[in-house]
Amino acid sequence: MRRFLKWAGVSILAVVTLITATLAYAYFIEPKRLVTSEAELAVPNFSAKLNGLKIVAISDIHGGSNAVTEAKLREIVARANEQRPDLIVLLGDYVSERKFDRGALNKPEGTDRTELRMPVATIADGLAGFKAKYGTYAVIGNHDWWHNEASIRREFERVGINVIENEVIPIDIGGETLNLWAIEDLWKHRRVPVPENITAETRNIIAITHNPDSLLKVPGNISLMLAGHSHGGQVSFPFFGPMAWVNDRRFMKGEAVADGKHVFVTSGIGCTGPQIRFGVPPEIAVVTLRAAE
Repeated sequence: MRRFLKWAGVSILAVVTLITATLAYAYFIEPKRLVTSEAELAVPNFSAKLNGLKIVAISDIHGGSNAVTEAKLREIVARANEQRPDLIVLLGDYVSERKFDRGALNKPEGTDRTELRMPVATIADGLAGFKAKYGTYAVIGNHDWWHNEASIRREFERVGINVIENEVIPIDIGGETLNLWAIEDLWKHRRVPVPENITAETRNIIAITHNPDSLLKVPGNISLMLAGHSHGGQVSFPFFGPMAWVNDRRFMKGEAVADGKHVFVTSGIGCTGPQIRFGVPPEIAVVTLRAAE
């Protein structure tokens, strides 16, 4: 009996130690690990003349969340610029709330409806200085419009970041037109409005949005959608993988294809809810495109 109790005590101590070490790592270490992930994708409806197009995709910054300091914002800009990208796209959720406010959406639009960990102006100042050959473009995420979309748009545009929504920006690249289509966050109205200049004949469509579930509602002739929102589950357990808390499990991290349509999901940088990351380090995604054969 004594031997059993001793074995049980040692086992319990080992489990408690493992859990404590895991939580400590997930809170103090992994959120500070900013990695640069690279992916080369062959995408449909894409001109071979655009082969090699390099896009830096950054999402879910959540300024003020665990490890996302003003210094980290400046590091994000520096690391993105080091890639010498053709385009930089920011895919939403720049803010982080101090607490969840169920009544936030009942407050007037155009006002600060939630209390933030870091002011919007500070986030914008930290993200100033992105450099890409064909520009930096941003879309709005669900946490952003919950807080104050107008404020984020105003502050980002003050520092030279183009905030676009439900419009197509044609970008001339060596005589070919890249159609950058910015789609509103899916949770906003549960829709994907299709602009008139997106037709069945349109090619070279790169759609940018916050929620990857929008892929299920876009036309079939897009080349690629870039999205965030999932945080890659924020926690990914060995053998079990990530938990799909907020979106379709197929669209958690990296490239996925549904109904012939391609999406690339970046797991983002900050935290929401529990201020931990485990098995899903913060990332800046570098995506290089070529035409599918």
